[in-house]
Amino acid sequence: MARPRGFSEADVLERAMQFFWTNGYEATSMSVLTAHLGVHPGSLYRTFADKHTLFLRALEHYRDTHTRRLAPTLLSGGPIVPRIREVLIDYLQAAADEDVPRGCIAVNTVGERLPHDEAAARIIREILSLVEDGFRQGLQAAARRGEIPGDTDVATEAMMLMTLLQGLQVVVKADRDPLRLSPVIDAALQRLTGKTAVRAG
Repeated sequence: MARPRGFSEADVLERAMQFFWTNGYEATSMSVLTAHLGVHPGSLYRTFADKHTLFLRALEHYRDTHTRRLAPTLLSGGPIVPRIREVLIDYLQAAADEDVPRGCIAVNTVGERLPHDEAAARIIREILSLVEDGFRQGLQAAARRGEIPGDTDVATEAMMLMTLLQGLQVVVKADRDPLRLSPVIDAALQRLTGKTAVRAG
């Protein structure tokens, strides 16, 4: 009978994701990661095989626990455009609250692992597609509600918002005042609505 692992796989993936997010892939050794997680090395290797497999699982965990929440968040009730603004501003606020802004694990992975890591690239493409689709669903709802013109090319605008978000996640790592980028978000939403973006709440 197999011995129990003695740890929660979901908890390990969450903490591994956070560690990779902060420190990157190359700078993270399996020994340091094992010590940080407080898991016996044998148990970790039996479950995840190696560092690369654990990293891929951590990326998938990010996809499933963070990225998939975008569409439900935008469609949870009330005006859509202010909710889009709130989502984007929250990324800037998170960076402003960190001593060393770490950006987005997906964007960081693009810079560190792509194009040579095809397995990571596949997950990143899924993440970006989910972000784009989340914005598309939000914009479709906004068009139905009359918040944006009914003839808006929501597919293109969703791609624009996805690209804007990823770009912001790069800049916040270098900008000493991430919230300084807020007017960029407002300008993008004003272009969509034809008026100054309304803040949530």
